[in-house]
Amino acid sequence: MSDLDFPRLPPQRSIPAERLAQRQLLLERHTVAASRPVRTPWWRRKLVVVPAVAVLAVSVTAAGRALLPGGMATQATTVSCHTTVSLQGDTDIVGGGAVDPAESCRNVWRSAGTNVPPELAICLTQGGGIAVFPSKDACRTLGLRPFMGVSDSARSFATFQNEAIAAVRADHCRPRSEIIDMIRRKLDAYGLQSWRIDDSGFGQPWAAGRPCASLAFDHDRSIVIIVPHTK
Repeated sequence: MSDLDFPRLPPQRSIPAERLAQRQLLLERHTVAASRPVRTPWWRRKLVVVPAVAVLAVSVTAAGRALLPGGMATQATTVSCHTTVSLQGDTDIVGGGAVDPAESCRNVWRSAGTNVPPELAICLTQGGGIAVFPSKDACRTLGLRPFMGVSDSARSFATFQNEAIAAVRADHCRPRSEIIDMIRRKLDAYGLQSWRIDDSGFGQPWAAGRPCASLAFDHDRSIVIIVPHTK
């Protein structure tokens, strides 16, 4: 069979640096939002979540709705608190809640005046994150693995990320070379030598008037991004 029998896909286009930095800045804001949980309405999540739901539906059918074996979270920087047994419902994203995900979500719901369900389920998302649902059978219903704890690597990275963000926020307008050196030392201390540091955003036109810094994290490419920020 020749190559002519198959259509050729166009080459993958790279994401502009400005859009990547903006996307990662939003991620960093979610990560450190422990004191200000962010609620995401279902209609804003629908486009992202529907494909995952389709995959989960296949998994549940294939397993006969049996409870999947538990597992360890590999992403522990945030906890998703779902108000319904659905991946499409309203969700509060809480930073730093991996130590006790259920209690973290209870606190969020209490502070918002939301009814706190008597029984909760803590599950693992397809990406290894932590999700809390208001039903003890939610993991079985959604075809998700029960949460059994946080992996050592996820716990270590969450600690590094929180420390790095706090250190930059303490003096985010210091010389960029000092910020890079500080991040590099912390990466090495936590065994994350394979991670790179990218401060190329400061050379872009949109960075004019933004001499200070904030942090964002690209987990897929193992990059800490120093994002230009206003004073």
